[in-house]
Amino acid sequence: MDYAGITDRGRVRENNEDYLYMDGRLFIVADGMGGHAAGEVASREAVEYFVRLERENRWLDPPSRLRRCAQAANLRLLDMTRKDPSLQGMGTTLTALLLEDAAYVCHVGDSRAYLWRAGRIRPLTQDHSLVGKMIEEGRLTLAEARSHPQRNVILVALGASAELEPDIHSLHPLAGDRFILCTDGLSGVVEEWEIQRIMAAHPGAREACEALVEEALSKGAPDNVTVVVVDMASSGESGGYKEPRKRRFPFLPRRERGVR
Repeated sequence: MDYAGITDRGRVRENNEDYLYMDGRLFIVADGMGGHAAGEVASREAVEYFVRLERENRWLDPPSRLRRCAQAANLRLLDMTRKDPSLQGMGTTLTALLLEDAAYVCHVGDSRAYLWRAGRIRPLTQDHSLVGKMIEEGRLTLAEARSHPQRNVILVALGASAELEPDIHSLHPLAGDRFILCTDGLSGVVEEWEIQRIMAAHPGAREACEALVEEALSKGAPDNVTVVVVDMASSGESGGYKEPRKRRFPFLPRRERGVR
């Protein structure tokens, strides 16, 4: 397995409210929202709380574990908001990939997960957004959604409501599969066919991440951009999970840009 992640502030935003985590088994991207620094707080706290609970609940089957972690992280943000009025309105998207006996995706909001297989890309998540719902209902095209005035309206997010039901999906990875997790700083400006082209042109996880972020930056990057690429084994019958070597600092430090 090969994997890498980059988070970049983008061309317009003063702060980076995105956050990512990766340890070779669990991968997460989150896009925080809220006034002042609340977005940064929301994405960091949700991801770190999610990771801690996932470690403590390994006895649960993966779908139940991911659901419990997302729901608990959601309640954690709501509790923080109750205790600190300055955090009122904070929330975050969260999209996680867990590799165990299969690949499991847990999704809340409009950050995305894609699967690149045999040269073609397909989405593994459906945006929990107003335009996402309109696309699903056939009232809006993908092209129209990119310029829709309400394209940033999120319908489901951690920290928004006490009731939360994340989307949980699973699939069996194959040799050569590549997973992409990203915030809307990428998907909002780089179309799927462009992501597919970039992935085909860059076989390494790190160089693919760099190329995707550079493409978003070349298009103005009006939002923070975060990308994680996970490449499964390129030989053998399946891309099964292997225990990764231990890394001392699995959380990517918050900075304008970094690569692991």
